[in-house]
Amino acid sequence: MRRKNLIALVALSLFVNAAHAQSVLDDHKFEIGGQYTAIGLDDFDVVNGVGGRFGYNFNEHFALDAEANFFPETKLGNNQSGQKAQGFVGVKAGGRTKYVGLFAKARPGVMFIGEITSGFDCSRTAFGSTCRPDHNNFALDAGAVAEFYPTRRSIIRLDVGDTMVHIRRAMRNVFAGTSQTSGGFTHNLQIGIGLGYRF
Repeated sequence: MRRKNLIALVALSLFVNAAHAQSVLDDHKFEIGGQYTAIGLDDFDVVNGVGGRFGYNFNEHFALDAEANFFPETKLGNNQSGQKAQGFVGVKAGGRTKYVGLFAKARPGVMFIGEITSGFDCSRTAFGSTCRPDHNNFALDAGAVAEFYPTRRSIIRLDVGDTMVHIRRAMRNVFAGTSQTSGGFTHNLQIGIGLGYRF
């Protein structure tokens, strides 16, 4: 009899804790935050940047997750010729308790790399065609997220993932009016740590 009572008490305790965690999340579905991030790009050294993010929790397991980062040319320890930026929107899925959450993420987006021309934006004018270099590259951020909740609304977030960037190196022959592209996906380790607020 005591054993059944103990099992019922443990089950009730787990249910109450889960319901409490759910109610806290239901009251505060939106998240905003800022982060420091670093990425080891192929053909470059590690590049450091800062950014912000926005999230919307559908429930305790699934969330919409968006992030934008900027990598300055000569700040934050960078020594690069050209600026870089990236933006992602995707899904974060996993589980959480009152104090910690573990998730997987998959977020498609774009990465701007100033040094690498990935194509040409051409338009016709009265004097012929005008082509400008395009430095935007398709990217996919896939990895893991660990979150810690010191209070009901505050978040400490750690991201680790593979940022896959489709880099195309393009060359244009202005006289012949033709262009050539080559390249493929690069795999780049990216980490980030940041603070957030749930409201």
